[in-house]
Amino acid sequence: MAQTLGFLWCSRRWFGTIVLLTTFCFACAANADDLKFPQIIKIHYEATDPHTGGQFIIWSEREKIWYGLDSKLFPAAKSVEVTHITPAPGTTTITIITVVSINSTIPDYFHLSGNVRFKISGMTVTSSNLP
Repeated sequence: MAQTLGFLWCSRRWFGTIVLLTTFCFACAANADDLKFPQIIKIHYEATDPHTGGQFIIWSEREKIWYGLDSKLFPAAKSVEVTHITPAPGTTTITIITVVSINSTIPDYFHLSGNVRFKISGMTVTSSNLP
């Protein structure tokens, strides 16, 4: 019994050593490609119900911009297109947001830089260039 336990312990140690060495050999073979700049990410959202629209809130620094909160003051959004542009490594991202509201055919454009966050409800992604 003691000899079989010793053999199992030895074979596990060899197996662990082989696995560790193969991971180091294959890890150095996978090099990442350099990023290409400018990087442009486009995402297009459409309202799930075209008659009622969807809600879209933009946060930029300390400011909030609402769509869909109130039908008279802030009409709902029919479609939203968000474009993020990073011109070079280490630079600030530029965000361009195009919003078409329910009661208008002329879009609203927002050109923002820095940290831009947004919340979307009642809309789905219809197209994107993300992999």
